[in-house]
Amino acid sequence: MSRFWYIRSARTVALLLIALLVLSVSIAALVLCQVRLSSGAWPEWITGFLGAVKGMTWSDAGLLGAAIGSVIVGLLLLGAAVIPGKRKTALLDWDSQELSEEWTMDPRGLSNLARYEAERTDGVHKASVSFRAQELKIHVSTPVHEVAEVKNSVQEHVKAALAAIPLSREVKVSARVLMKGER
Repeated sequence: MSRFWYIRSARTVALLLIALLVLSVSIAALVLCQVRLSSGAWPEWITGFLGAVKGMTWSDAGLLGAAIGSVIVGLLLLGAAVIPGKRKTALLDWDSQELSEEWTMDPRGLSNLARYEAERTDGVHKASVSFRAQELKIHVSTPVHEVAEVKNSVQEHVKAALAAIPLSREVKVSARVLMKGER
């Protein structure tokens, strides 16, 4: 199955900014049209602006700068729309070739499973997990003085839990164990 086209991460910040920009431009145009309809003439600052625009040529530095700036912004927005984002999910080996479907697991689900398994381990007081780029980092707090045994036990438990899931790529598990109260 081709992995080129997949659901990519949402670009919510860029989409929100563009939507707010388009909304503000459309509201301003609506207000200006209402002013034109109610008074019968365009506001003075619009006619002054249009008069200044009529006198511009391509040799004007302001016009050239605005044109180059708008081209750059347009290319950036086009790139953000076309270039796929990083995959933020873990692929499973349950792909179906005949149905053209992929099965994935959310990183939050893998993190919750790893945290549960780490906190279930003997000697662990508290655990926190971060999952990025196929690497699972576990930070464990323990009251036990022998942190090496706790670290090995946590890594074994988490690796065993992840081995039960048919992940297409192996997830690297690393643990950092601190005695309770240390930094």
